[in-house]
Amino acid sequence: PQDHPKGSRSAEDAAAFKRMLKEVNRLYLGTTVLILLDLSYVSRFWTQFESWLSMQFATPDGLKPAVGTKNERHHIVCIQNAAEQSELHEKMLIQSWATKTPEQAHAFLSKPDVTVTNQGDKDLQLPKIKALDATVQGAFGDISRSLEDELA
Repeated sequence: PQDHPKGSRSAEDAAAFKRMLKEVNRLYLGTTVLILLDLSYVSRFWTQFESWLSMQFATPDGLKPAVGTKNERHHIVCIQNAAEQSELHEKMLIQSWATKTPEQAHAFLSKPDVTVTNQGDKDLQLPKIKALDATVQGAFGDISRSLEDELA
């Protein structure tokens, strides 16, 4: 949760929040994601980052587009004013994110018109986007080595 009023988190909660924030993106690579899309959705860092992650799937070769495959895990529901043209907004979000590589996602999310409440969150997450392919490949390699060790 947001730290409002500023400084209201205990030291223990702040440390736990910081630790979880470093890894939260991994959830969106492996779970079903319900996207509640309103008109402000496409201007916000976290919502767009999470949308991109939900439209990817992890393979031994890195991230691949999940849209249109058996690995598709996102569901979009347009709400509030976006509901008036839900097909248009849903199509726009999918076209914006479904096939972006980590490098393209990083470039897009780095732009100043992608807003975030806490700039530190954006600064922490952006470098991880570029490294996600290698992180995913490394995880598959670790699993493979672990299985080989068990079978040996």
